[in-house]
Amino acid sequence: MKFSLKRMPKRNRLAALITRSVFIINGLLILVVLFQNYQVSRQIISQEVARSNQQTSSLVQSFFDFRLTALQVQQDAYSRSDSLLIALRARHYDTLDAFFASIDQTVPELVPDFRFVIQDGKLAWDDANHEFYGIDTKQLPLMAKAMSVSSNWHLSQVPSTLGTRYLMLRKTPIIDVNTGEVMGLLYIGIVLNNNYGLVSTLRDSAKADNVIMSVGSEVIASTITNRAGYSGIDVLSHYSQSPEHRNFVVSKTDLLINTTPTYLSIYTITNNTQISALASSHYFWVAVVLIAIFIFAALTRLWLNKRVSDELDRLMTFTQDAVDNKIVAPSPESDVEEFHQFGQTLELAFKRLYEQERRFEDLFKFSLSPIILWDSGGQVVKMNPAAHSYFDSEDDDTFEQLVSKLMPQIKMCNTGATLTGINLPLGNKVFRWNLSPILIQGKTHTIITQGQDITSLIEAEKQSEAARQEAEESARVRADFLAKMSHELRTPLNGILGVSQLLKSSVRDSDQLEQVNVLCNSGEHLLAVLNDILDFSKIEQGKFHIQKSEFRLVELLTSVEKIFSPLCLEKHIDLKVSNDLSEDVLLFTDQVRLNQVLFNLVSNAVKFTHEGQVHVNVSASKSTQGESLLNIVVEDTGIGVEESQLQSIFDPFVQAESTTTREYGGSGLGLAIVKSLMELLDGEIRVSSQLGLGSRFELVLPTPMRIASSVEESGEQVSDQELLFDRQLKVLLVEDNHTNAFIAQAFCKKYKMEVIWVKDGLAAIEYLKQNPHIDLVLMDNQLPNLGGIEATKMIRDDLNLDIPIYACTADGMMDTKRAFLTAGANYVIVKPIKEKALNQAFVHYKNMFYHG
Repeated sequence: MKFSLKRMPKRNRLAALITRSVFIINGLLILVVLFQNYQVSRQIISQEVARSNQQTSSLVQSFFDFRLTALQVQQDAYSRSDSLLIALRARHYDTLDAFFASIDQTVPELVPDFRFVIQDGKLAWDDANHEFYGIDTKQLPLMAKAMSVSSNWHLSQVPSTLGTRYLMLRKTPIIDVNTGEVMGLLYIGIVLNNNYGLVSTLRDSAKADNVIMSVGSEVIASTITNRAGYSGIDVLSHYSQSPEHRNFVVSKTDLLINTTPTYLSIYTITNNTQISALASSHYFWVAVVLIAIFIFAALTRLWLNKRVSDELDRLMTFTQDAVDNKIVAPSPESDVEEFHQFGQTLELAFKRLYEQERRFEDLFKFSLSPIILWDSGGQVVKMNPAAHSYFDSEDDDTFEQLVSKLMPQIKMCNTGATLTGINLPLGNKVFRWNLSPILIQGKTHTIITQGQDITSLIEAEKQSEAARQEAEESARVRADFLAKMSHELRTPLNGILGVSQLLKSSVRDSDQLEQVNVLCNSGEHLLAVLNDILDFSKIEQGKFHIQKSEFRLVELLTSVEKIFSPLCLEKHIDLKVSNDLSEDVLLFTDQVRLNQVLFNLVSNAVKFTHEGQVHVNVSASKSTQGESLLNIVVEDTGIGVEESQLQSIFDPFVQAESTTTREYGGSGLGLAIVKSLMELLDGEIRVSSQLGLGSRFELVLPTPMRIASSVEESGEQVSDQELLFDRQLKVLLVEDNHTNAFIAQAFCKKYKMEVIWVKDGLAAIEYLKQNPHIDLVLMDNQLPNLGGIEATKMIRDDLNLDIPIYACTADGMMDTKRAFLTAGANYVIVKPIKEKALNQAFVHYKNMFYHG
């Protein structure tokens, strides 16, 4: 059995047809290119003419400058001649005539048209040649006076009996080289009008047929004769229209004198007969070539149009059949490879399109979400089975509700809008609808709507909202509780610390003083625990704010030494504070929070170290981005922490061992607060430790640094209590707690103040109405009848009093402080009141409000 392969017909490629067409066209164009030699030649000639004109202009200017320079050199040379000086000094003007006559005979081509000498502003001598040009002798001093002080050439125009004369004048001083005396000024002049010698020399140097010298449209010198067939006016008129006339080429040179533009122009005229003939031939052949190319292009277009149209007709018939009959037949055969490939691509595209339509139909039918198609008039075109199951029941009116509620959105979609997330309650369910128009030729043909049953989602959102509100209420209740607890705890603490401070200043017995110190330290410890709890609560609620300011680093380190040195001395351990930076370094960060971080770390180090030392080191470095970094290392030789417990020490209310709390005390919030504060300051904290050997905490804080311009005094301001004010102040104390009032009055008496005590805000308002001349108001916050914040606002708004008001609050919350300041308070003191803090408040009062 023999098998034979069917031989496929050889098809021509569309690229081959186009290539052959281009080849034929190029062949014809080559013939055209032969005729374009004239055009190329014309361009070359035009460029050559332009280059020649440029060279001519440069040559004319150069020769003109050369002629002036030669005259200038000759003038400067004989102005210093002894013969000239002797004749001029003796006023032998006949000798001057003979002197210049001999020079003119020696170099006849460099003879100026006239000369004259000016002495002391008057005409001393002239060669009388100016009269030949109609110039009056009286004009010579006037022309000399009109010239500038320099020795450059001067272009001038003067009246004469023969009309206006255009002159080139130059002066040079006649100097006695032995004495340096200036004997006078020698002037030479060139008359430009009808100066045939000058223009003919320019013509010969430029190798032109004729030369014209003009001033604007006036011809003042020319080499044109009657045989030329044109005049100077003709040349100027044709040049204003086109530099290239039919019979001659004109080149214009605007003369420069001493690199300064003038109103003189030189026109060179060159015969142009051959160039004109070549241009005429060029235009003729260009026209012939254009006609030939047009005819050939038209024929080629007709042939290609017939060839390609037949192929496209067969493809269009195939496409139309596929669209009308929904049947994809084999694509038509073509002997052009590209058309054959295009037909197969169309066939494949139709197959894929119908496959996609089938898939979309399946998706429409088997979708679990209801899908409904509407026409532009709002009538249902088609519903998928899911939509039928939801809205096609005969027992309820759900479908009528759907149509009535969706109709406004369908009308909006009919204008081309796409709508998403439309929630509609239908019966006991809620559906979320997405509506989109299907556009055909820019007009809405159908509107597709897809729904989703979101009943369970809506219910979940309601529950989530209720949970959120419950959480917010819980946070509010907790904040109120903390504020009240802070007030309730700080109020007795105020009494304990206040009385202990009063006793400390009055007790002299050493045993009793030690007992008072124990009382003070216990109160301070309880206050520190309370502050830790409040600070941590603020951090958790996001109400902890960073307030950056500029301060000296040395102040922070000095405070560490002053506060912790006595504790270390008592425990017989060494405290070493080292600073690798200059003492004048200023930082820009939150000083209070950085103090809190460092004091927490040093306090822990001292607490857990029984022998050895606690070392604090400060240095600086740069980040990879060039940012300044402050590095603080707190290292101790204390009990240390196991490596497995290093991460948990930053957790709140956690210490390394349960026995640690019993032995050393503390709330377990210190390191948690340190870590949170470092995060708020954009810094980081690192820790390493070995059990029994000690711990190392490293702080890395980005902060700008600079060296202070002058040494500033740092440290705490200490003011003598009795000498702080030079008169007795009258203070209104608004406090409902008897203990707090007793402490505040005791402290104020140290400053020789008169204290008036009222127990609530209403009493304070009534008192100030009768006695507005109070020096200072100390206002508590939580008062009966009328609170401190409300009372402060009434003093400012209703009584219109500007008495300084210093608030005293026990809750320590930032919101309370902000509320007091907003109401009109000038300063806020946090209870329990300490003698040092109260002193700082009174110093602030003295600096800002006190009038002695």
